[in-house]
Amino acid sequence: MEKEEADESIGSVNTYLHNLQLNPNSDKAKSTHKSHAPTLQSFEFSSLVKRKWPPSLVSLCNGVVGRHLEDIIDDLAEIASTFPSDIKMALVTIARRRKLLNDDIIIALADSSWEILDISGSDVSDFGLCHVVKISKNLRAVDIR
Repeated sequence: MEKEEADESIGSVNTYLHNLQLNPNSDKAKSTHKSHAPTLQSFEFSSLVKRKWPPSLVSLCNGVVGRHLEDIIDDLAEIASTFPSDIKMALVTIARRRKLLNDDIIIALADSSWEILDISGSDVSDFGLCHVVKISKNLRAVDIR
């Protein structure tokens, strides 16, 4: 019953969005300028409502660890020693975005297989970066802006 109501409401919203005109002078605009940008008519609202796949367990776990990163910073070196390289890189990204990335975190998460590293806007010093370079022999690019 609820699914049928949801399908009906999605259908009515799609119809409404399809008929919606954002530019009231669209006839003039069509004759003088041809736009190749996607329009609202080509936008499929149901793609926002229906997810094809649920989030992966790894993604959910990264989110939980990322939300509580400041609580585990003191033990991060011990905790992260068994994490795969891509998980460590994801945690570095989360720490950088949350303005938590510093020497202690980058050294605790450094991995030998990293080839690129973005520490822009972080508190990583030359000391921390030198330790990462010693660990990550394959490092080719570092963004330090």
